[in-house]
Amino acid sequence: MPIPLHIDSIFFTWQNLRSKPPDMFYKMRFKVFNPTAMDMPIPSIETDGKVPTEISKFRITFRCTGALTTEVDVHIQMNISIFSASNVTVLNLKRKKMCNKVDTYLFKELSTPSVHKVQPANVSQDIHLHRDLNLHNLKPLDSSDDSGKSTHVFYIAVGCACALIIFIALAVAVYYLNSQKSSNRPYVERISDTSSSQALTQQTKSFLRSETPNRSIGGSHSVISVRSYPRGVSPIPELRQQTPVYPIDPYSTLQEIAIDRARISLSEIIMEGTFGKVYCGTLLSEESSDIADQEIYLKTVTEHARSDQVNLFLVESCMMKNLPHPNIHPVIGACLEGSQPPYVIYPYSTEGNLKKFLQKCRFSDCNSHYSLSTQQIVYMAIQIIRGIQFLHRKKIVHKDIAARNCVVESDLIVKITDNSLSRDLFPNDYNCLGDNENRPVKWLALEAINEHRFSSASDVWSFGVVLWELVTLAHQPYPDIDPFEMSAYLHEGYRLAQPPNCPDELYTVMANSWSMKAEERPKFSQLLACLQDFYTALGRFI
Repeated sequence: MPIPLHIDSIFFTWQNLRSKPPDMFYKMRFKVFNPTAMDMPIPSIETDGKVPTEISKFRITFRCTGALTTEVDVHIQMNISIFSASNVTVLNLKRKKMCNKVDTYLFKELSTPSVHKVQPANVSQDIHLHRDLNLHNLKPLDSSDDSGKSTHVFYIAVGCACALIIFIALAVAVYYLNSQKSSNRPYVERISDTSSSQALTQQTKSFLRSETPNRSIGGSHSVISVRSYPRGVSPIPELRQQTPVYPIDPYSTLQEIAIDRARISLSEIIMEGTFGKVYCGTLLSEESSDIADQEIYLKTVTEHARSDQVNLFLVESCMMKNLPHPNIHPVIGACLEGSQPPYVIYPYSTEGNLKKFLQKCRFSDCNSHYSLSTQQIVYMAIQIIRGIQFLHRKKIVHKDIAARNCVVESDLIVKITDNSLSRDLFPNDYNCLGDNENRPVKWLALEAINEHRFSSASDVWSFGVVLWELVTLAHQPYPDIDPFEMSAYLHEGYRLAQPPNCPDELYTVMANSWSMKAEERPKFSQLLACLQDFYTALGRFI
């Protein structure tokens, strides 16, 4: 995991969770693979000692020598023992520190960073050890030095920083004023172009934070706490960003893709709720056209559906109109004329709804057509990310990313669809918290539950739950937690536990997606790069 140039310290929180003696002891060792470029790391605690019994923090400072511009491999080893030196748990943390060559006159002025000693806190045989990657800070220049050049460089730097801050403030003000004038889609949020619409970056592994311990079942890595937590969940240690909803007339929007009802031939019902239905069918070609008949899915409502239910169905159907992408399941037509229930038409998918498909995989024999490997699950997750990235480039926040709102084609091609009729077809996935609105509470980020604030970062949170659904083959998240308690549980740091047989790499992606603060969650470009690397690594074993 890289440590950028501007970061010289990383922080750890630890605690001995053992309630009974004997004490727990530690030994800390470091290895630097390029001593010319970087000095030995400096911990803020002794390298040998006793693990504290209260939550405490310590830091490790990395000091580049300034002699070379390179990437230095650093290994941090911590041996934890309880009864004897032979009973040792070893934690190996590997980092890459970015170092730059520094001019001689400037290098001399780099002051030694202060190292604060923190009262040791404690760990147990279930070590609760996590790292805060909101890391600090640039090494300060010693302003008391006599060098005129260094003073000159310092004031130039301060001036440039002030100018940059003023420029950013003006840009934010202009963006805010422009955003107030824009209006577009129903139940859709505007996001900035810089969030998840970026191309793949080189930050493949820089986003992962080990702040989120989990209740590992069979897995192990340095950030895991084996401590058991209530109701099958495990803990983590917040957020802001909302835009208004833009209502439109769904009839006028869908009228642009209107299809004559006589061209629709319905066959069997494949899903049915209280007032909604999903049919298989055929879209017949026009008499003068050479285009063949097309298999379709068709969503509609019953004659007993209330007008507000019909309107919501049509409004949510508008989201995927005119969005061509391999991982988007678009609306291709609609029938709205007359007094009959409206039809909304989608392309046919061979395997159907993703949640239903995963449940088939769960209950099928191991050698059946529906058995899934870890690599196939990662492949499906990658496609979901690509579909979400496309929506974000179109400045659309989906707000209901879930397995139930995806479909599967042959060869495990996954496409994101809208959430129209999902409340009716999957009633157990939606809950009303006393505000007369059914919401997918157990898929939502904390800020979305409490303040109805949605953004690309809240979609990242939901994707983490989708990845958990993929790994568990569509088990229900937080099954034992009352929806009214979800906000309190998330605020206290509890998250979904690591599923059995889930690779640590995948759970790390999930855990980072559920960070309390939106700005600390990874971007989709980072998630994509991480999962692509893991997919490639899995391919080497096949």
